[in-house]
Amino acid sequence: MKAGQHSPRKNQLQHPLVSDTNPPAKDSIAWKLWLNAADIAQEALQSDFIQGIKAGDLCPDQYGHYTIQDVAYCQQAIAEYQAAEDRAANEPVLAAFAEARRKSYASYAAAVLKSWHLTNIGSLSPGPAAQAYIDFEHQTAESLDPIYLIIAMLPCDQLWPWLANEIADGNRDGNVYDFWITENNGWHGAYRLDNFINSWFAKHPEQYREATANWVMQSCVMGETNFFRSACGQALLPLPRDPR
Repeated sequence: MKAGQHSPRKNQLQHPLVSDTNPPAKDSIAWKLWLNAADIAQEALQSDFIQGIKAGDLCPDQYGHYTIQDVAYCQQAIAEYQAAEDRAANEPVLAAFAEARRKSYASYAAAVLKSWHLTNIGSLSPGPAAQAYIDFEHQTAESLDPIYLIIAMLPCDQLWPWLANEIADGNRDGNVYDFWITENNGWHGAYRLDNFINSWFAKHPEQYREATANWVMQSCVMGETNFFRSACGQALLPLPRDPR
């Protein structure tokens, strides 16, 4: 992502369903899901990709390869949000939220394609790490209640600002990746998802299954982590086991 191309992770939509940017309560469901994935987030922080961004010495080819695959991931996210929107036809609040998120990812994908002079995403071939991440989110969209897809997408929004904040102190003048750190160093997008998840389960407590929610969250934080690790040729880490 180049400067000025706002990732859907920033989630700057003006929509009543995604307008709450206040930090969630520390004892809330969404925040506990994040805290329970903290050890995996540390693995992402220590990845060669993120440390290379911090130091400014990440190989441009590795950054480019990652970014192009990220567009392929975002394209799949568009499809998964469409699936969630369709499956939530009887839940207009959730369907509208999924629609808003889908449009955010579509806008980002179109902007990157234009910037990189690409005509379509169909020619992009995700590597094993990106494909495993895509497959897990597809499985979640197909087999669990639609709200669990929102949980699956939360790491995509929550991990990046946390990483940017963690490496910001080490950023230096002239860092060619300063744009990545400054563009992602903001929690508003993540808080929007946190607060939506918390409000949903407050109204639909019967849909909350703690073990499943933690598994989905941790698997997707690991999906993000392995995606970073793969960019620099690091070995992939195993996904958490399905508790069901």
